[in-house]
This record gives sequence, C-alpha cells and structure tokens, in this order.
Amino acid sequence: MNRVLPNRAGQQDTHDDGDEIDFSPVRAAAYSAGSVSAGTVFGFTNAALPLYLASYEFSNVAIGLLAQDRPPLAGVSQIIVGALSDRTHTRLGRRRPYILAGVPVAVVAVLALALRPPVGIMVLALVLMTTALAVAYGPYLALLRDLVPERQRGRVGAALALGNMLGQLGILYLASQLWQTGEELVFGTVAGVLLVGFGLTVIGGGEPPAVAARRPTRAAVRADARAYLQGLLRHREVAKYLLPTLCFWFGTGSVVPFLTRFAVNELGTDEATAFLLLMIAVGTTALVTLPAGWLGDRFGKKPVLLGGLVSFGLVVLVGSQVRTVEQAIVALAATGVANGICTALLFPLLADLIPQRRAGEFTGLGTAAWELAQPVGAMLGGLGADLTGTLRTPLVTAGLVLLVASVLLLPVHPERAAHED
Repeated sequence: MNRVLPNRAGQQDTHDDGDEIDFSPVRAAAYSAGSVSAGTVFGFTNAALPLYLASYEFSNVAIGLLAQDRPPLAGVSQIIVGALSDRTHTRLGRRRPYILAGVPVAVVAVLALALRPPVGIMVLALVLMTTALAVAYGPYLALLRDLVPERQRGRVGAALALGNMLGQLGILYLASQLWQTGEELVFGTVAGVLLVGFGLTVIGGGEPPAVAARRPTRAAVRADARAYLQGLLRHREVAKYLLPTLCFWFGTGSVVPFLTRFAVNELGTDEATAFLLLMIAVGTTALVTLPAGWLGDRFGKKPVLLGGLVSFGLVVLVGSQVRTVEQAIVALAATGVANGICTALLFPLLADLIPQRRAGEFTGLGTAAWELAQPVGAMLGGLGADLTGTLRTPLVTAGLVLLVASVLLLPVHPERAAHED
C-alpha cells in the first residue's frame, strides 16, 4: 500500500510502495488534452511565427528570439509560479488555478496578434502570450508528478508528447492550407484549441484529494539565493540532470525557428511545402512517442533517452547537408524518430528525480531550463546564420550540442534520487 509520511513542511507526501492506483486511460486522455493545446501553440510559434515576423522585416537574430514558445521571461516565471503552486491551497487544488489564470490571457494575446498591430504592440502581445502560457504550463506539467505513479510516467509522459505532436500537426496542416490566404483563421484556431484543450484538463484531469485538500503551508518562497542554491544542490541528481536538459533545449532552440525558412531559402520550396515538410518530422515524432514511453518504463528512462540523444545529434548533423526535397524528407523522418524518443522521456525522467513535496518548484526549474536555453540557442543560431549567410549553420550547431547533452546525461543516476527526497 501507499505510505503517507509527514514532510519537513508539515504536509503529507505519498511514497510509492508498488501498490499505487493506476492512472486511468480516461484521466490520461483528459490530462493530455492540455498538451494538445500547448503543442498547437508550439507548432504555431516555431513554424508560422518566423514567417509572420519576417514580414515585419526582422533579422534572423530577432526572429530567433521572438519566434519562441519558451522565451527568457517565461523561464523566470516558471520558477516563481512553480514554487507558488506548491504553497497554494484552493478547492481546485494547487495547479489548476494557474492554468485558469494563464490560458485566457494567452488567448487574448493570440487574437491581438491576428490583427497585425504596429510592431511595438505586436512584440508586447507576443511576450504576453508566451509568458501567460508559461504560467499555466509549468503547473500543468507538475501534475505528472502529482497524479501519475512512477511505473506509468513513461507511458503517460509519452501520451503528453503525442498530444503535443498532434497539436503541432494540426496547426501545421492548417497553416499549409491557409497561411497565404487566410492567416487570421490560423490565429483563431490556436486561440480556440487553447481554451478547449486546457478546459478539458481542468474539468477531467483533476487533482488527487490528497493534493487538493492539503492544508496551506506557512513556508515562504525565500529570496536567499545562496541558501536556495545550496538546497537545490542537495538534490544532486536533479541538479546534474539540468545540464543535459539545458543542452538539449539549447540545441533544438538553435534550429527549430529556422526550419520552415530553411526549406524556403536553402531548398527553394514555397511556404506551403515548407509547412508540409515540417509535418514529416512532427508526424514521425508522434508515431514514436508511445513506443518510446513503453520502452522507458520497461528498460529504464535514462538508457532509452541516451540512445535518443545520440541519434538525434547524428541525424541533425547529417541533415544539415541535404540539398534536395527528397533528401530532406528522409532526414526529417529520421529526425522525428529521434525527437520522439527524447520528447517522450525528457520530462518523465525529471519527474522521477524531483521530490514530491516540491514538485511544482522543481518542475518550474526543469521547464525554466529549456525556456531559458531555447531562446539563447535560437538567437545564437540566427547570429550564426547571419554571419555565415546560410541557415545550415544552426543545424550543425544543434547536432553538436545534442551530442554534448548525451555525454552530460551519463553521470545522472535516477536510482539515487529516492534517497534525496
């Protein structure tokens, strides 16, 4: 049975004892609906926004910074909101109030972008959209640690990744058909899916009674940076895992905002074909996520993720040299397979490492890692493209950094994390 033990904040933590209640398929579907919404925004920002921003005549560096679902400001907000959600007590639980606060603001910002406002207002709306989504998304991801037994996290994490990819596929297909003639419908679809998907999660995903009914803790979010860092480093496996996570998102960030423009500028396709090519990578990612999650639960998340990182780095390096659409199709399909493995297991492995009583805070730290690293990678990728005159440079950078991430994963030992809680 589950053991319920008091933690140092006077709350109660549930420790896995091999007899947890399974996370049902219905709840998994409701929980994954939020990931479909997030994926829709991610696909929109990574593929459509670069073209949108190019029409404002921004440089590659500026496009790399702004065409981000994970900008630096969102990364900072993740840490703060994650810590606050651990200390929140409402009838809705700890995480759902933040989802309900962030999503409507993001929807309004998306609709403002559809109006193609002056550049200053446009940038403000874009920052507001991504930051508000981050306020909702960090606590949303923390539910994986709250709700799902460890033995199921690989599969449920894969379901989240699948939902993410389905959201991306849907918006990419819609953009391929409508971007040049009816882009306002693309913006409207993003706004609608945000409301519906996260709404289903709030209504049907739920939070366990042990979480929603907890008494509010008196613990405060301390501003002592030194003490906070020391406390973080006591959880050595989490701290070590942040390094390969940073490299992964730095590498992907350096290339993702430029993929549609790579097809247009380097391969000579039109914009509709560029969207369809990107759908190949997203589609193969979606196909691989569920098998990858099962393999992670069966053979261990770390070794399967390690194989994915190595494959990802090598495939991106080779793909940087494609010269024809046919070669790009093969490279993108292989990229999707490797990305599917990584996407399915990156966060479930983090969930295994973080302490349950601080799930929101450590989830915020983990997600902040990519929300800080990805825009930096995008800016440097754009700078490399500007300096060399080719969008192949960001792909080479991404491949090398992904291989570094695989090396940094080696010292992480998930089996030791239980002794640090």
